[in-house]
Amino acid sequence: MRFLVISGAPNTGKTTAINKIAEWLTIRGGVTTDSSGSPLPSFLPASHGKYEDFSIVIIYRGRKIIIHSATDDEFSMNTLIEKLNQNSDTEIVITSCRDIYRERDYFTNNVRPFATLFFLETPLGKITRRNNFALADSWYKDTLLLMHQHILSNDPYNL
Repeated sequence: MRFLVISGAPNTGKTTAINKIAEWLTIRGGVTTDSSGSPLPSFLPASHGKYEDFSIVIIYRGRKIIIHSATDDEFSMNTLIEKLNQNSDTEIVITSCRDIYRERDYFTNNVRPFATLFFLETPLGKITRRNNFALADSWYKDTLLLMHQHILSNDPYNL
């Protein structure tokens, strides 16, 4: 399996980045249901303005992809591990990881071994700009999406 892992401290935009990637992939690939035929979740911010965590398996142009946004605790990672075990023919996994501490160790020891072909981690940082935070935040999210689109469109993912 090839992994793209969006990593960082809490509240750095991991869930947002994964939602934006999922929205881009599903629109680009014409994907409207998960691999079991169920409707996809919304990849847009909820009414409170924040993006929601989700876990899906999709078939994108004939390739199985797992997109799993939450890895904040062992329960969330175990949900991903269960999905990986149930879908051993998955080619690409897009997920998140905390930057340090116990959650990072659990991810490294229990999730990362599934990355048998390739593992790429893109680290995220916090925006601390006090003046014009909204503008900086928008630039940050848009630029991250462009970077992730480039990464996923080329070797070794080729989406």
